[in-house]
Amino acid sequence: MKFTNLADIEKEIARLQRKQETSSMSLSDEKKLIKDIEALQASRRTAEELKSKQGDLDTIKDDRKVIQADLNAKDKEIDSIQKEIDAQSKILKDLVDKQSSQRGTVDELMKQRDALKSDIDDKFKEKNTLRTEFREKTNDWYHNQRAIKAQRQMQYEEEKKRREEEKAAYLKKKEEEELAKTPYEEEMALCEYLADYLTKTYLTDSQEEEAKKAKEAEEKAKADVVAVKDDPFAGFKAFSKKPEDEVNYFGKGKGIKKLKAKKSSKAPTFSLSLDLFDQFGLITLNPPTSLDGVAASVEELKAKKQWYSEQPRGSVPTAKDIRKANAEAAAKAQSKGAKAGNKGKKGNFSISNEDFAPLGTGAVSSGTGENWLS
Repeated sequence: MKFTNLADIEKEIARLQRKQETSSMSLSDEKKLIKDIEALQASRRTAEELKSKQGDLDTIKDDRKVIQADLNAKDKEIDSIQKEIDAQSKILKDLVDKQSSQRGTVDELMKQRDALKSDIDDKFKEKNTLRTEFREKTNDWYHNQRAIKAQRQMQYEEEKKRREEEKAAYLKKKEEEELAKTPYEEEMALCEYLADYLTKTYLTDSQEEEAKKAKEAEEKAKADVVAVKDDPFAGFKAFSKKPEDEVNYFGKGKGIKKLKAKKSSKAPTFSLSLDLFDQFGLITLNPPTSLDGVAASVEELKAKKQWYSEQPRGSVPTAKDIRKANAEAAAKAQSKGAKAGNKGKKGNFSISNEDFAPLGTGAVSSGTGENWLS
């Protein structure tokens, strides 16, 4: 190819085309000219490709320079890294040498680990065996406990039945004893006690009673004394020294006044305790309210005792029944008072209120206590 420059090829193609258009020539010359034009056109395409390739080659060269610079930088980095690798390789080699020297110790430790693992497995097997034995023994213990509980329940039922039979027999015996007793024996004894108490306290002179008791005691003592035969002190009489003799003996010059006991003529003070009020209430009688009513009350007590002796069993409430009724009434009143206090009720106290529990059923109007005589 004669032309390598693209501009020269373009000029030559334009010249040949103008020559073809403006000149007359033979057919063979024209064919030759056309072939030259076609060859130039092919050369033009080749030149264009070469030019583009040359541009690409220049670009590649520029890129190669950049890449070469990067490669040089990377080579430097590789060199520095290689130095570090060499240093680490040396350290690794030292560690490998050290590990090689410790390999025997590691092997020994691994053997110990295997031995410990075997011991642990044996202990686990032993634990499982002990757990199984414990569960079996626990089940046996629970079975024994159930059997013991059932046996105790049977014994309890038998004991309960025996106690119920004993209780029934005891109650039957007590009932028979009560039936064998005199009806209203406690009430009659209470009447006798209250009458005796009022008589001795308010109707009998206490000094005379004491003198009588002293005389009876002296007579009893004399009856118990044995007489002494040939007593050397027979005929002697006991002598009591008077206070004035002692004063005269010591020469005081003046005697002392004799103290004479004066008999108290003052009447005894009348007072009854709350317990006596309750006891009168148990026999449905009113207690005396003054000393003048004591004698009448004693007669009422004697008549009441006689009245109780004539009553058939169960015809009137006993003292025990009255105590029970009073206790129930007091408990009911206390319960009502507690409920009223919880509700926050406020009111004035009144002795006529239904919540007030009397000291005894006998502490009522005078007509109520005397109805039993009619």
